[in-house]
Amino acid sequence: MASLLEKTVLLGLGVLTLTRDKVKEAVDELVAEGKVEPEESRRIVDVLVAKGEKEREELRKLIRQEMESVRPVARREFEELSRKIDELIARLEPTEEESAEEETD
Repeated sequence: MASLLEKTVLLGLGVLTLTRDKVKEAVDELVAEGKVEPEESRRIVDVLVAKGEKEREELRKLIRQEMESVRPVARREFEELSRKIDELIARLEPTEEESAEEETD
């Protein structure tokens, strides 16, 4: 039963936002409601906090990996792309002569 309860609490509280105080508060409420034995409460708090810390560390690791895989664009590269886009737009926009020819047709 404690395992099912731990999973329920983890899902309900959101493992990534758990602090020891919040976990203890939630578990104390469960004890008051008779859903958790008082003797189990400390162990449950420790397990939930440890899982929360593990999840946070895994998230940090994932973020670090993603940040390392992203190569920032240099200003020079950005300006070059911007210039190319402007050139393409200029090619696609009708010239004044083309506009005048279309109006006379």
